[in-house]
Amino acid sequence: MMNNNRSFLIFLFYCLTLGIVHLLPTFETNQLQHSQSNVDPILIEVSWNTHDYDLHTIPTLQVVANPLLARQFSPIYKEIFANLKQLNAEYTRYAVWFPYPKLAVAELDPPSGIFQCGNVGENFSVNLSCEQNGGVISQVDFASYGTSAGACGQMQQGTCHAANSSDIVKKACVGKQSCSVPSTFELFGDPCFGTVKRLLIQIQCNPPQNNTYYNFNYLDTMLQDFLDATDGHSRIISYCTQPNWLFKQNKPHIYPDNATFTDWGYQTGTELVDDTMHALGDYYGRLVAWYTRGGFIDEYGRKHTSNYDYNWDYTEIFNEVESEHSMNVEFYTRAYDAVIQGIRRHTNNYDMKYVGMALAYHNEFDWYRYFLNHSNHAPDIPLDMISYHFYAGANSRTDPTAWESFFSQLDGFTFEVEQIEEIRKILSPQTRTTIDELGIILPDDNTPGAPQFPMVYWNAAAALYAYAWARISRQGIDVVGHSQLVGYPELPDLQLQPQFPSVALLNWTTGEGTAKYWTSKLLIETVDIGNDQAVVTETTDLQGQNIFSQAFIGKNGRRWVLIINKRYGNIDVFLPGCTGGRMQIINEASGFGPATEVTLELSRITLSAFAVAVIHMPPDNRN
Repeated sequence: MMNNNRSFLIFLFYCLTLGIVHLLPTFETNQLQHSQSNVDPILIEVSWNTHDYDLHTIPTLQVVANPLLARQFSPIYKEIFANLKQLNAEYTRYAVWFPYPKLAVAELDPPSGIFQCGNVGENFSVNLSCEQNGGVISQVDFASYGTSAGACGQMQQGTCHAANSSDIVKKACVGKQSCSVPSTFELFGDPCFGTVKRLLIQIQCNPPQNNTYYNFNYLDTMLQDFLDATDGHSRIISYCTQPNWLFKQNKPHIYPDNATFTDWGYQTGTELVDDTMHALGDYYGRLVAWYTRGGFIDEYGRKHTSNYDYNWDYTEIFNEVESEHSMNVEFYTRAYDAVIQGIRRHTNNYDMKYVGMALAYHNEFDWYRYFLNHSNHAPDIPLDMISYHFYAGANSRTDPTAWESFFSQLDGFTFEVEQIEEIRKILSPQTRTTIDELGIILPDDNTPGAPQFPMVYWNAAAALYAYAWARISRQGIDVVGHSQLVGYPELPDLQLQPQFPSVALLNWTTGEGTAKYWTSKLLIETVDIGNDQAVVTETTDLQGQNIFSQAFIGKNGRRWVLIINKRYGNIDVFLPGCTGGRMQIINEASGFGPATEVTLELSRITLSAFAVAVIHMPPDNRN
């Protein structure tokens, strides 16, 4: 904080020489609450010739795979990926995760040897095929429409069973290369009215055929669209969900037949079936080989061809495993090594870089101490980058005054970042860091029928991200990712259940950018990594309770200032020397549009609630 007497004299000088008149751009006229026109503005003083810190923190975002990104289900997927492309972001994280098993897992059912099985709910179909070796379906070992259960090779008839099940399936399938049997009461009758039923079938082929259950239909299209939209840029790919059959289960997990339905219980099990983790590594090796080496050899030696030869910079290994599979750091470190070894076995790619940990919780310093210690890893395992996450919360979904607390929560997180950085610099200084999930989750976000938040929420969330990027950049973190490209409330017309709407950067109805999106774009386009440096910036705002400001100077004397209103109300600031410069501002008035640009005629600026402004200073002609 600057000396108060000195601040007053500087402020008085500019008042006398320039005349301070309230600058209120017409685009904000109807948006202001609690005007401070009768209150002295907050003075921002920049020491343009005094270096503060080097800037190399890249602003980016996270893209989470969900049905609204899928060509098969989304009416706006083209708009979504077009907006992603327009961001031109580096190090975008593509996270494919568990609530949508059919969108996230390439092999949902375990290899079943010579038995081939299907298990579907009502109004879906079991699809069977012996075409692999040019064979036919030779026998039906098990068939039941009712309440049967069990894994392939262990199916057992339930108390509810359509007695004609086996005859119907045999008639439809035996002697044919393939068949499709619908799970409907119209076909089988209704053996137990009012009870939810499933159709379970087990068959064998002639000649015998070993069976696996790889299906990339949904995974392929979303990844293709993501890679096209980010072509020419660095990417972090995270297929973070492991098939749950790799873990010991009390009984087989029944995932939704409808690919758009959520399954929050999919990530079950804490102990791997194969404790050597070889099978775990093989799964990820085959997955990466499918996309980068044209295909893979499966568990039974069969070739699966994709013809894909994509490239990306980083593969991130798992996501928030300390919550999803209750892994401890020793278990995770072994798994991290095993996945890298598996990818190398199946792709022969030793150039791929990796991101580790993706931690969800705070103050897990023992994780960093263990994982970043190279002696805890197998030989030749790289520690290229680590990742961890931060989400702010609030006690109200609809009261904007509650959202002022976001910024103090972030302040607490930056103290944690400092401590993590101390550990990293000691144990593995060459390892980089991405905070690849940073955002806000409001109360009841995934509750159907939860009240919609007001429009100004987008500004509060945008302001937090801008604030977080600026505060974290002081710590020298490499990448800060805004979470996430698109989420949504319940969308009955599309049969979509809620998916964290408060975290979205895009409008889930139109695909347009919210204030969060446009703030990310503003930062990406303004920040010049490798050239910009922060300079000392001070204000008369007591302990930074109302605004945040940070000035930067770059190539050829380019000067700019980031200013953020942390309050739900208008705040006036005074930035000496900005007259004649250009302001880009994102506020409630800019809506689902880009930053509004104005030429500054005065040095006093009014920021409406949670506004984010970048001031491009006029050329400094004193030199």
